[in-house]
Amino acid sequence: MPERVRSWPFLELLAMELKGTWRFPLPEVFVFLYAFLAFMFGHMVRAAATLVAEEARLLLVINASSGMVGFITMILILKNIAYGLANEIRKGLVQTYLTYPIGRGRFLAIKVISGILVPVGMAAGSVVVFTALILPELALRHLDVFAMGLLGLVAGSLLSAALMLLSAVTVRRGGISLAVSIGIIFAIQIASSILLMAASISGEEALWRAYYVLNPLYALMQHYRLAGLAPGAEVYRPELWECYAYMAGYYAIVLALYLLTFIYFLRRFEPT
Repeated sequence: MPERVRSWPFLELLAMELKGTWRFPLPEVFVFLYAFLAFMFGHMVRAAATLVAEEARLLLVINASSGMVGFITMILILKNIAYGLANEIRKGLVQTYLTYPIGRGRFLAIKVISGILVPVGMAAGSVVVFTALILPELALRHLDVFAMGLLGLVAGSLLSAALMLLSAVTVRRGGISLAVSIGIIFAIQIASSILLMAASISGEEALWRAYYVLNPLYALMQHYRLAGLAPGAEVYRPELWECYAYMAGYYAIVLALYLLTFIYFLRRFEPT
């Protein structure tokens, strides 16, 4: 009974957060955009039906929509976490929330659910619905590949979101946190591009492995010979078990960043 009573503030604050963050028409507009962008790439998948393997067709659906879907997801997370949470800390709202009979860990978990997991879930859901409409048999026949592709799709958003969350609770200023978070996104993309270029030119297996750890979806695409590079590039094509290892390594990094943020918030964070 006491545990049930303690859970009520968590559920109440979660409901308040979801209601405040996802007011009409924001969720409806972004759900429409996710669905529209996914359907835009339907002709590409059908055109490639006879050109690539079945597993590659599933990955083509995910990769084709990952650019814009990932961009929209980043916009939502920037708004909710990098700017929204940091501003709440600056204005003292977090200190007010923490007067509720709820622990710091649960409060931060509410922010993660509302500001990160909801938009990431919307992005993954749009791809699931799109695939279920045009390639249901393939998705069921190669469910493991489809699941790996979805994990790769949301991986980049989860990593960037973890760094934004850490920035928000340490910087504590909406504008500065937003600028830092945008800089982090660009820095990750630039570093990844430089690593890909170096690996392609040198052909060093160690560089390819490092790149695949940071881009597990690309490793899976290379395994099924779906990712194209410039002619003459020396490519290391991983085995399927290696793709699983790269995905596991990536998510280990992501979980470590979230754990670091929660530890900081629990032990060293002082609301202003």
